[in-house]
Amino acid sequence: MNNHDRSAAASLIAAYREGLGLASVSLLCGPAGICIETERDGGGTEATAKTKLARWWCRRPSEAEWVAAAARARLRRRKAVDRDIAAFASAAQHETASDEASLASESIASAAKQLNIALLSDEEICDQASAVVARIDRELETLQRSGGLRSINTAYREYRIKASRRGGRILRYQDWMLKYREKLVRELASTLRYF
Repeated sequence: MNNHDRSAAASLIAAYREGLGLASVSLLCGPAGICIETERDGGGTEATAKTKLARWWCRRPSEAEWVAAAARARLRRRKAVDRDIAAFASAAQHETASDEASLASESIASAAKQLNIALLSDEEICDQASAVVARIDRELETLQRSGGLRSINTAYREYRIKASRRGGRILRYQDWMLKYREKLVRELASTLRYF
């Protein structure tokens, strides 16, 4: 898969997440150490100095907030217990016992389970999005074979005319079609939002 194809796949997956209204609970590592944050559709932390170690998706932003808050509380309690244990154990044993990223990941999973909130991995979201994209691509292919893309091609021509009148940049057909597919994926995902 070349860079353009990877970029197109990533944008279609992002459109799927956006359509579903997903929010993530992310495990991040930054200058201050391990932290747990929430993000709406994965945006926001890429611009920070934090490295994303893991990410899970929730169906609703409020669920992501609840899981993150409960996981942070669990992690704080666990760290306090580990500090108490470290006072009585050797330093080597403490280092093994307190792998912070592992503890944080376990805290997130435990919090979600306690709150009865399903967490979806990036792979699960990617698989679901791929199925939706494949369905849309099959429909577009069927339309193309039957001559049903005339309205889409007409819309592209109208877009080009309007963009040239404004003096704006005109997207190539391939790029415009990707935006059109993103819109279809977003709309289809939004219909699946509460199923």
